[in-house]
Amino acid sequence: MKKFFKKFVVALGMIAMFAPLVPAQALTLSPLYVDYHLNPGDTVLDVIKIYNGDPEPSTFHIQVANFANISNDETGVPDFYSSTENRNGTGLATWVKVTGGEQTFTLAPQERMNLPISITVPKNAQPGAHYGGVLMVAGAKPKGGEVGITSKVGSLIFINVSGDVIDRANIAEFGFKEKKLWYNYRPVDFFVRFENNGNTNLRPVGNLFIKNWYGRQVASIQVNEKLGSVLPKSIRRFEFGWGSSNSDKHGFLDELGKEWHNFAFGKYTATLFLNYGAKSQVLSQERVFYAWPWRLMIILAVLLLVVLFVLRTMGKSHDKAVIKRYERRRK
Repeated sequence: MKKFFKKFVVALGMIAMFAPLVPAQALTLSPLYVDYHLNPGDTVLDVIKIYNGDPEPSTFHIQVANFANISNDETGVPDFYSSTENRNGTGLATWVKVTGGEQTFTLAPQERMNLPISITVPKNAQPGAHYGGVLMVAGAKPKGGEVGITSKVGSLIFINVSGDVIDRANIAEFGFKEKKLWYNYRPVDFFVRFENNGNTNLRPVGNLFIKNWYGRQVASIQVNEKLGSVLPKSIRRFEFGWGSSNSDKHGFLDELGKEWHNFAFGKYTATLFLNYGAKSQVLSQERVFYAWPWRLMIILAVLLLVVLFVLRTMGKSHDKAVIKRYERRRK
C-alpha cells in the first residue's frame, strides 16, 4: 500500500510539472477554412468568428501566414511559414488584410468577437492554387514576424485563381491498411493515396462500394467526408473502413465475439470511386478480399455435429422402440 501511495504521489508531481507545457486549445474559430475561385483583381470580404471557451481570459495575436505541405507527410497537416516568403508562387498572405492590422486581443471567458478580413487578388497573380491562413497565436506579438510557435489555431484560406488552370490527378495507391490472406471479421480498413498533379487545390470525394460473392452490395462508405484538401504537386492519404470494433482484447472468446458481432464471410469486391475538379472527373479502382471467421465456423461445425449425433441417436432409439412395439404385437 505504501509503495502504491509513493507511486501515486510521484505521478501527481510529474503531471503538475508538465501540465503547463501543454497548450490549451481555448479558442475556437469559424469557419475553419474558406475556399474561393477568383479572377485576378477580385476582392472578397469575409468574417472569422472567434470564441473563447476557456474559463480564463485568453490573449492572442493575429498573424497572417502562408503554408505548404510538411515534407514527406501525407496527412494534410499544414506547415506555416512567414508571409515574407512565397514558396513556388503559391502564397497569399500578402493578399489578406485584417481590420485594424496585426494586433493583440484579449477575450474574456465565453466572449465572442468577429474579425473582418479582406482578400484582394493581384492583377498579375499566377493562375491556380494559392493558400495561407489567419492565425490566432497565443500571447503577445512575436518578434520579427516569426510563426514557429506551437500554441496557435487558424482559419485556412484556399484560393484558385482563374487562368491556365490544370485539374489533373490520379490514385497513387489504393489498398488495405493491414494486408491479410483473409480477414476473420470486420473492420476491414482501407486507404487511398490521392496525387494532385495539377496546379489547383483539389478536394476529392467519393464512395467505396463493397459487394459480396453473389453481387449484393453490403456497404457504401463515404471517402473524405471532411472535405480535406490536396495541394498541387502533392499526395494526401485518406483512410476509411468497413465496420468498427470497440474491443482491444484478443483472447479466444473475445475474438469469437468479434466474429459473431462483426460477421463477414466469403469473397468481397471493394470498388472505389473518387470525383475531383471543376468538371467532376472520376477515378476508380477495385480490390478483392476474403473473410473467413474460422473460430465461429469451428464452433458452428461442432454444434452441427452434436445436433446430427443427437438426431441420429434419437432416430435409432425411435427405431428400436418401434421394433419392440411391433414384436410385442406379434407375440
